[in-house]
Amino acid sequence: MATFGNLKEQLMRELDKLPSDKLVEVLDFVSFLRTRKVIPSLPASSLDRLTGLVAWGGGCVGRYREAL
Repeated sequence: MATFGNLKEQLMRELDKLPSDKLVEVLDFVSFLRTRKVIPSLPASSLDRLTGLVAWGGGCVGRYREAL
């Protein structure tokens, strides 16, 4: 397993290879990672409770076609 120091060195080497426009993208992504909120995931079965519209097995596609 890589150590923090090794990861940081590898990251710095890769950053040195990038043109400045790509560095701006990397900085933007780092900013996003620092500010994002982690939303806990739920099992797919919880979607039925949330929407009341889910028909397991693809039935919603048929109802959509019927509505057209």
